[in-house]
Amino acid sequence: MSRIVAAVVALILMTGSASIAIAEDGAGATQKQIDQRDPDVCGAGGAGCDPADVQRWKAVGNRLADLSSADLSQYAYGCAKHPDWKRDCETNPAAVLKRLGIEGY
Repeated sequence: MSRIVAAVVALILMTGSASIAIAEDGAGATQKQIDQRDPDVCGAGGAGCDPADVQRWKAVGNRLADLSSADLSQYAYGCAKHPDWKRDCETNPAAVLKRLGIEGY
């Protein structure tokens, strides 16, 4: 019985991990689009193929704060998705990250 439970739990965890990975890409990219990102064209992690507004917010975030690449990406996608956060996006990346549930800045 415990083998069945363990197998079911493992299956649930694997399915959830795939869903999270797809959802974290943001901006509506499909898994196929993510898989097709060419590192020679897009750079590491596909960052060069981010939408233009996300790339602009990444540039702003780089000027304003010393963020990890993951947090910079979250900040940029958050700012692109929430135009009503513009004031914080332009002046206070830590406030944006806090709104996204990321602490420590």
